Amino acid sequence: MPHREARVIVVAAEDDLTADLVVRRLGPDAFVRLDPGRLRETVTAGGRFAAGTWTTTIDDGRRTVTVGPTTSVYWRKPTRPESHTDADERWRADENTTALLGLLRAHPVRWINDPLAVDASEHKPTQLASAARCGLRVPDTLFACDPHAARAFVADHDDKVVVKALTQRHTTLIPTTRLRACDDLDAIIGTVHYLQALVEDRLFDARVTVVGDRVFAASITTDGALDWRTAPVADCRHAAITPPVDVERACVEHVRELGLVYAALDFVVTADGWTYLETNCAGEFGWIEALTGLPISTEIARLLTHPTHPTHPTHPTHPTRATTAIRHRAGPVRARM
Repeated sequence: MPHREARVIVVAAEDDLTADLVVRRLGPDAFVRLDPGRLRETVTAGGRFAAGTWTTTIDDGRRTVTVGPTTSVYWRKPTRPESHTDADERWRADENTTALLGLLRAHPVRWINDPLAVDASEHKPTQLASAARCGLRVPDTLFACDPHAARAFVADHDDKVVVKALTQRHTTLIPTTRLRACDDLDAIIGTVHYLQALVEDRLFDARVTVVGDRVFAASITTDGALDWRTAPVADCRHAAITPPVDVERACVEHVRELGLVYAALDFVVTADGWTYLETNCAGEFGWIEALTGLPISTEIARLLTHPTHPTHPTHPTHPTRATTAIRHRAGPVRARM
């Protein structure tokens, strides 16, 4: 039996439940799924460059994608090569991931999202500047490893400051933590820390998920948790909401400016309006969809199967990522990123 021709390539770990949601809405013959970090023998990927042109095919034994202008790529979170304990497996995973990404980027495909755009857009200074340019309210922010600068910042904001982690890759979840002048601020020496003015009197938090030009928003209400990720899901109240029109417009513009098609944005909402916190370039949405009924995965599947045009996003030059390590008083908690 000849292989069926598919148009969507799903790049994700085998246990990625978020990718599973999208796959279920694509139809069984619409896609080929693979994880270059753990490539199975049943999946083949390769390309040939001849006469000035690349020809690339992905085959899973039943379906084949011949990569071209009508191809869409849903690049989620494949297995990271460095997660392998065996050196040979790390090398193999790195080779496969590098080869697949290079082959796909040699074609004018539709990305959700181009992983190079994600890597560039994950830097918080870039996100905050873009959000402000697009008209969103952004808290006063300081990056510093100088205790004197940190003390001055805390004093400027009347002891109402939080400290955040820039990365979560080498530790358990580090939640947003209140920082006060009485804390040992000498401890920040040697590590750049991310300080931000506390947004007081919150009514609720909001997660805004942007898919192309569509906006899906949900409120997250807790019993006073500074970081809703630290609260059990059962103690959080989720509801689908409609943001102000200007906030919706700014969110779409911000995501587009970062060179992305999909992103999840976090806000604090008070009686005074919406305050932007950060953008999760490959943020999860499964629990939001399950608890609110927002059709996020359906919209992602629609964009993958009905692309309007090929995308190779462009974005401004981004600053170098700063590594952070926060001394905090909270223990490990379960993350919903």
